Amino acid sequence: MIMTNIVDQDDHKSASSVIDEQISLKITYLQKLQQAVADHDDRQVFALLDNQRYTSAVLHRENQENNISVVNLVDNLSDELSNFLSENLIKYLGKAYPFFYYEEFQHGHFKIYFGNWWDRREFGELDVLNIRFVFDQTEYQKLTDSFELAKENKRYNSGKIEAVSKENDYLQGLIDNQKEREAQKAQLQDQLKEVTSRSGMPWESGKQKEARQDLIDQLSTLEDQDQQARDALKTIKDNESRVLALSKENTILSYEQKSILDTFGSFADFEAANRNLYADYLDTLSNEKQVADRD
Repeated sequence: MIMTNIVDQDDHKSASSVIDEQISLKITYLQKLQQAVADHDDRQVFALLDNQRYTSAVLHRENQENNISVVNLVDNLSDELSNFLSENLIKYLGKAYPFFYYEEFQHGHFKIYFGNWWDRREFGELDVLNIRFVFDQTEYQKLTDSFELAKENKRYNSGKIEAVSKENDYLQGLIDNQKEREAQKAQLQDQLKEVTSRSGMPWESGKQKEARQDLIDQLSTLEDQDQQARDALKTIKDNESRVLALSKENTILSYEQKSILDTFGSFADFEAANRNLYADYLDTLSNEKQVADRD
């Protein structure tokens, strides 16, 4: 290997050319983005932020890759860009999804709320830069399940409400049957005394022991029921509160189902709209620009 302190002039010129080309690309990219922001051309901003996705979803052309070296130039501006692009996007969503409401809880970050009724649910977040909903998976699964159950004329919490109501009926029965249990216990205790005091032949001791244990088990069951009865009033009250909460959730889910059906016709069409939101929104922006250009 030959050591030298002389730089090859051709290599130097080549490196200089590459640097110049890359700087020009970055400057051109930033100038286009700056102009798009100045013109409030949201469609162009989205195209510059993710040209690969835009080309595929909107222009229906493949094999277009993002130039990461220039796209990453504005990573530190994501919150500002999200805030800037949210204005027109939320206006569009207000018509396309009239049941969703948005709150900017942090600069450029938006929570989604389902409905404007009491106890409405926080339903996830709006990812402005990617034009997509990031739904809370627990809440979204409830909605999905409620649509499936509706096909069987069932409501989301009907099974739970039925189970809690049965428990309350059982507990109320324990309270109402206190006197009957007292009478049963007195009778069993008399029988237990009789069996315990009874003398018999040695070979009868096994049966006597079994009879005694059976009476003890029956008394233990009645004592357990007495303890449940003593706690029953509090449990019944807690269960009534639980049933009320479950019923409220059923009502809210029915509002959400109706909102989706009124707007989209079916839950499947709602999900399809979510998947196509990026392309549909940018198509709308493109059409609006064409109309504006003609005017």
